Amino acid sequence: MHRITKNRQAVPNRERGVVVGIDVSKGRMDFGAFRADESSERYSVGQDIIGLKVLGDLMNDLMIQGYEPWLAFEPTGPYSTCLREWIVSNGWRVVQVNPYHVKRTKEVRDNSPQKSDGKDPSVIADLVWQGCYQEVVSLSGTYAELRAASAEWASLTRKRTAIRNEFQGLLEVWFPEICEVFVDPVCKSVRGLLRKYPTAKAIGNARLSSIRATIRKASVGRATSRAESVMAAAKSSIAPDHGQQARRSAMLTLIDMLEAVDLRRESLLEEMRQYLSTLIEARYMLSLPNIGPVTVSGLLGECGNIGKFKSYEQLEKFLGLNLYEVSSGRHKGRRRISKRGRALARYLICHIAMMQTRSTCLYAGYAKAMREKGKKTGEIRVAIARKLLRVLYAIARDCREFDPQQFFTGARTKDGPVIQQGTQAQAA
Repeated sequence: MHRITKNRQAVPNRERGVVVGIDVSKGRMDFGAFRADESSERYSVGQDIIGLKVLGDLMNDLMIQGYEPWLAFEPTGPYSTCLREWIVSNGWRVVQVNPYHVKRTKEVRDNSPQKSDGKDPSVIADLVWQGCYQEVVSLSGTYAELRAASAEWASLTRKRTAIRNEFQGLLEVWFPEICEVFVDPVCKSVRGLLRKYPTAKAIGNARLSSIRATIRKASVGRATSRAESVMAAAKSSIAPDHGQQARRSAMLTLIDMLEAVDLRRESLLEEMRQYLSTLIEARYMLSLPNIGPVTVSGLLGECGNIGKFKSYEQLEKFLGLNLYEVSSGRHKGRRRISKRGRALARYLICHIAMMQTRSTCLYAGYAKAMREKGKKTGEIRVAIARKLLRVLYAIARDCREFDPQQFFTGARTKDGPVIQQGTQAQAA
């Protein structure tokens, strides 16, 4: 292989290189072996032990003939995971291409807008020959466990939000005034009242001592002072008289689901802590203020050891936080992040970046200065996320704990400037 230019990725050797493009779908694979600017025979097999054997025989035949084969595919979520792991376990060179690029370049080879499973392998191979691909980061051991755990955490978070929203919608009909009494409409006190009383009218007709005892038991004695407000709201409630039993049954089911999700989140968080305790770079990353096990688990699970990347720019591009602009002639476009990377890791780093803008946090002063310049919230979030990622990369790379004194003072070391607020970190 060789490099065309300084900024372009390596491509297969023109004389001995072959790209095996694979289109992966549910239970099926379509693939072919493509030389530069040449067509190939297509294979269509099932994604099972027989189909994998056909693909393996093709790879062995190519290597026996003296070729240097590359395997390329477009990621299709769970459908391509088993194939990717099988390829990696065999030690073959494997890369992946962006499905968006496959869709946009389907006319390059034959000038036809057609897109089919038989045509996609050649489009995938063309992209690899042009250097438009991404290296596959294969994870194993603790990193693979962290990837699965962080994906489950994200899924549970979405489910939890959906359940709470659905519950709150039903509560607005079952007892709308209770949302004015309790800040959290799904708090333990509301759950206790829902389990004890069938309707808002029943709460209004109950004794004050009974309501107080129900709230005390549900909230462990923390919200008994609101019993009078609950009774007053129930007596003046505008809740309808019909359909309340069905709504209550639905809300009780949602509460059970929510409690099951919360229980799993607690156990999953403990599992994450145990996984992180076995990784040396995780301990140093957790030394950064306001960085918790969920964020570190997501970053290491999506990227592996971030300190092992060759440069910060490579890590930044892997997450899709690298900047680009669309300019033409006298028009100069705005700089935006590419979003062509690991979405979950990018979301986590951007989320934690906003926490770092709070008073007394690392980037509070920097965020304030950007607001005074008229920068929008999104621009501030992205700017701080990129700086924070650079800090985490340096910590994981050098395996040293975060030093707040060096961060704020900009002290220097024998290797050059240390990480400093508002400036770039030490060059990778």
